Amino acid sequence: MAGGFLKRGNADSIDVVIMGALQWEEVMRHSSDAGRGSGNATRGALAACLLLALALLGACSQPAAPPPATGVAASAATPASAPTEHYLIGVLPLATEGGAPAYLGDGIARHVSDALARTPALATVAPASAFRLRDSSELTPRIGERLGATHLLRGKLEQRGDRLLLDLDFVRASDGQTLWHETLDRSAAELPGLADAIAAGIAKALKVTRSPAARASDIPPSGSALAYDTLLKGEWAVQRGDAASLQAALGFFANAITIDPLWGRPHAMQALVRLRQLAQRDPAAGPIEPLREQARLDAEAALKLDPDDPLAHRVRALWLGDVALDAVSAEQEVRDGLALQPDDPALLGMLAVRQIGFGQMDAAAATLRQALQRDLLSAPMLYQMGYVELALADYSQAEAALRQARDLEPAMPLVNAFLAVALFQQSRTREAIDAARNEPLPLWRDYALAMAYWAAGDRANSDTALQSLIRDHGSDAPTQIAGIYAQRDDREALFHWLDVARRSGDPGIVEIRYMPFVARYSDDPRFKAILSDLDIAGSGAPTGK
Repeated sequence: MAGGFLKRGNADSIDVVIMGALQWEEVMRHSSDAGRGSGNATRGALAACLLLALALLGACSQPAAPPPATGVAASAATPASAPTEHYLIGVLPLATEGGAPAYLGDGIARHVSDALARTPALATVAPASAFRLRDSSELTPRIGERLGATHLLRGKLEQRGDRLLLDLDFVRASDGQTLWHETLDRSAAELPGLADAIAAGIAKALKVTRSPAARASDIPPSGSALAYDTLLKGEWAVQRGDAASLQAALGFFANAITIDPLWGRPHAMQALVRLRQLAQRDPAAGPIEPLREQARLDAEAALKLDPDDPLAHRVRALWLGDVALDAVSAEQEVRDGLALQPDDPALLGMLAVRQIGFGQMDAAAATLRQALQRDLLSAPMLYQMGYVELALADYSQAEAALRQARDLEPAMPLVNAFLAVALFQQSRTREAIDAARNEPLPLWRDYALAMAYWAAGDRANSDTALQSLIRDHGSDAPTQIAGIYAQRDDREALFHWLDVARRSGDPGIVEIRYMPFVARYSDDPRFKAILSDLDIAGSGAPTGK
């Protein structure tokens, strides 16, 4: 349905693998295309790519405060969905004053969130969600509601020479009552232990015991404040996300490694940046093959230096799945990371991608709901949720999730296309046509319009959109074309285009088990033969309407 989040391992067999950040970056690169020649990269876009690119690479934009949480996101935040013995803390970025650099305010907040998450009785909102509300003027209860948080940490940072002055408030989200207030005056040399000291104060305020833990992965083994500060600068550059910033980030991480060669975290961040450069095909990054090899070396170094760092497992899984095409090892790395940090939204998102790849839609939905408890304002996660709900034929829930994703990221590709499907499946064809018209990617706009017009009984406009899709993307979107013919109950045309997809190696063909309309032909011998040929004959999802 999403058109190819799986791909071939080699010419002789189908090797089902995660399509990660590399393919999503390709979609973004083509999103302003005129519509021709965007090829498999555009067709291969889907929530998994979005999820990994944004969650793993920290590239989430941070717009103004989003609309109130409703529907899927709101249900994920209800008290009944979270363990009652756990607190869920949203750490907002620190406001910076007196010459304190913005990277420091964001970096300290991000690492406080990490330190809190290492306390068994505490959980934290993903910084990507919490940072969306950096400029919100809303009352504390509303911010807590949007983040699904029971408590919030807010504060400001001022720098005077080599002194760091922090004014912190830890409040109960429901009523804004301050539970802990602290004014800290620290030297710059104390920066590496600052986040842990703040986390200790919060744990004490909540009467939670912090069990002794191994060295934090985000603190240099040497304790070097310079290495730590350099890492924060690199993370800030990654967050900006443009090609020049990514190149600058590599320099910061390399400097951190030079200062502390035994630190695994900057190696992991280097690997993420190099994978993103591969995806963007940034000419300044150099030839592709050396870049891939360096990403591998960085990922392996990160894991060797710190096997207890969940980020090291995440980046190793990303490299294995997207570059090495080693599906089994990639999945094992995801599970190893989850063993260390079971509620990590990025790792859960990667697991959901794996479950979708094998058609395990109910399991994927459960995994995504768990991830959304920690990352309630993640547009990619909500989009992924909408995709899964469509496959499960729960169109109202799909609509709710996709609308929330669109409200958070209005320009996100594919959201409007799948929102159109959710709407016309509820017989709201005029709304569906309007949504399809707003899809930014031409391929998916034609796909959604062809189906929405057909559902509205407008055969002429549906044919126009279909012929446009065939003309411009007949060679790279045969599965989508087959889906349109399935909606029309044109069995012969459906299987003609599925055969084109099979013969051309279209990655999207593995999704026919749960595509709308296509899945209802699962009893046809030709359908079964395709699944057998792809070695994915196992049942994975309910038959689509």
